[in-house]
Amino acid sequence: MKKILIMAICFLLTSCFEITERIKHHEDQSGEYSLMIDFSKSWLKTKSAIFLGEVDGEKIPDEAEINKKLDDFKKMASAIEGISNVRTKTNFDDFIFTIDLDYKNLKALNLVMNSINKQKDKIHFLPTESGGFSRKTNYPIPEKLANDPKKKSDLQAASVIAIYTFDKNIKSVGNYKTKLSKNQKTIFLKQSVYDVLQSPNLMNNTINL
Repeated sequence: MKKILIMAICFLLTSCFEITERIKHHEDQSGEYSLMIDFSKSWLKTKSAIFLGEVDGEKIPDEAEINKKLDDFKKMASAIEGISNVRTKTNFDDFIFTIDLDYKNLKALNLVMNSINKQKDKIHFLPTESGGFSRKTNYPIPEKLANDPKKKSDLQAASVIAIYTFDKNIKSVGNYKTKLSKNQKTIFLKQSVYDVLQSPNLMNNTINL
């Protein structure tokens, strides 16, 4: 998954995008996880970047490389105990890339997420006594890119979105910018990539049921 997010970062050199993390979490701690990287708002710039192969000295992966990265992730994730039904989808017309998988428990999901930074023991999801979970985020954005004033507007236009759905009603959340659905079973949180880089805890959240 690290390679997939780095791919998104490379495209950020030329365009804005959205990273959307969706989770449907069940009472038994199993669930469905989805990660979508969407460049459709700037598909022409993205297509041009792939055609050129390089922007600002950074190599841009072509379609074959993107497919290989997704295939590599699928093989890696499928080998993790507690992870199943791993699917990947590419849309090179609108430049939307999606990963879906099922997890047996949050321990298995943490193992998948640790592939982002090649870490072994980092906790991204921690179950709460109420049946919800705490989410601690970590996005591998290079410091050089984060501190480049020329990229500030691109980083502000790019978004990180979290949408989490639970079987039971949500009683409380830990992030004050969280929006709650009418049926009180789904939360929505959105921040700009720039803001997240300045304050890494902005996407952290604790959901209690």
